[in-house]
Amino acid sequence: MCSIIGINGKNIQDKVFIMLDTLNHRGPDGHGVYSDNRVFYNEDIKKMSGDSSFVLGHNLLSIIGNNESQPLKSNNLVLVSNAELYNYKELINQFNITIKTNSDCEVILKLIEYYYEEDNLKEAVLKTITHLDGDYAFCVSDGNNYMVIRDEIGVKPVYYGFNRDYFAFASEQKALKEIGLDEIYNLKPTEAIFNNEIIKIRKEKVRSDFFMDYDYAKDSLKKVIMNSVSKRTQNLDKVALLFSAGVDSTLIAVLLKQLGIDVTLYTIGTENSQDLKFAIKTASEIGIPIKTKVINKVDVENAFETVINTIEDTNLMKIGVGMTIYLTSKLAKEDNQKVIFSGQGADELFAGYNRYKNKFNTPLELIEELDYDLNEMYEVNLERDDKATMANSMELRVPYLDKDVIEVAMQMPIKFLLNSNSDNLRKHILREVAYELGVPHNIAYRPKKAAQYGTGIDKIIRKKIIKQDYFKNLIN
Repeated sequence: MCSIIGINGKNIQDKVFIMLDTLNHRGPDGHGVYSDNRVFYNEDIKKMSGDSSFVLGHNLLSIIGNNESQPLKSNNLVLVSNAELYNYKELINQFNITIKTNSDCEVILKLIEYYYEEDNLKEAVLKTITHLDGDYAFCVSDGNNYMVIRDEIGVKPVYYGFNRDYFAFASEQKALKEIGLDEIYNLKPTEAIFNNEIIKIRKEKVRSDFFMDYDYAKDSLKKVIMNSVSKRTQNLDKVALLFSAGVDSTLIAVLLKQLGIDVTLYTIGTENSQDLKFAIKTASEIGIPIKTKVINKVDVENAFETVINTIEDTNLMKIGVGMTIYLTSKLAKEDNQKVIFSGQGADELFAGYNRYKNKFNTPLELIEELDYDLNEMYEVNLERDDKATMANSMELRVPYLDKDVIEVAMQMPIKFLLNSNSDNLRKHILREVAYELGVPHNIAYRPKKAAQYGTGIDKIIRKKIIKQDYFKNLIN
């Protein structure tokens, strides 16, 4: 995971350096810029011409490859990418691609080049993304045109803004704010930027073609979840896991262990909090090491402003969840972890939230709500989680949002997920899958509180902190 920036306009050189510096936490392993058809890395970026009207920039967090700096260039094409491509080896073989680096991102550039003809950059990019299996946000330019695009769920973030003098985009809002842009927009996964214009490129996800046979649906779900976790461990010796001891994170933990990955569970919470208590017990039961931290009111106060600035949001619920993820990934960072897994997305796909049961008797409305939540989760949850982990220079991986898992989940009829309007378990097919794949029965079928409630953070924020004028002013 990395950060990308780009700016098109007048007098932009100083702004490029400001943006890169602002997002240094997302990529401390290397820095690069593209300007006037030349690429500069690390200290050489100071040699960049001050006359260029279009510049791309990149901060590197090296996960796969040997510190492969970007931008990447091939003939007249140049790419900056924040991506983890899980099928890059298959694409290399399928398209007989020769790459010069060890970076999976170079495969994106080579695929675009494969489809590229004079002045058809947009078409080349749209053909390329049909082959990509992974999470990505990238910008590619041919010297005359440029295009910015993100993955179809929005795991990787992109924001943009503009004024009379320039149009800019970046992986976080703060980079745009630092160069004086006040009106900042979120690039939707259904859209792309093409030469300063927003264009529609995809349709939203819609549930349809439901499974008729429960066992077939269950077997299909097993296969795609196992494969999703497996492909996200390529080239990794060890990983961290945001662990709440609910069915979602425990299933990932069990599958990681079965794959032989050196996995450590990380959990925070107030003393005697539900998540902390169950996490320690569950970790012992499934035989995976866990690292925990007991937090208190002082810890929450100390992290409050940092978390607001990190997630770029003052919504109390988002602060509660964001603080949980920020403090937990910080704990993992202390062990020099670089990749952290999460169970994000399971609730939207398998009807996990408590509010879903209220629409059990109006299934069409429930399906609409599930579709809406999935299509909007890039803005509601994913970007918050990305920023909270990247603040600690850690890459977040979300197996439940694999394209194949989503495809299978979107074919689940409501009766496979909920059984009544008083269903306090929910996610029934996922729970059964988890149990059959090795999650202990008492964990697979345990009701779970939301992260901010299970850790006790929300209670501290609402009952003790937000009543203080200093913190009240921060969110206002």
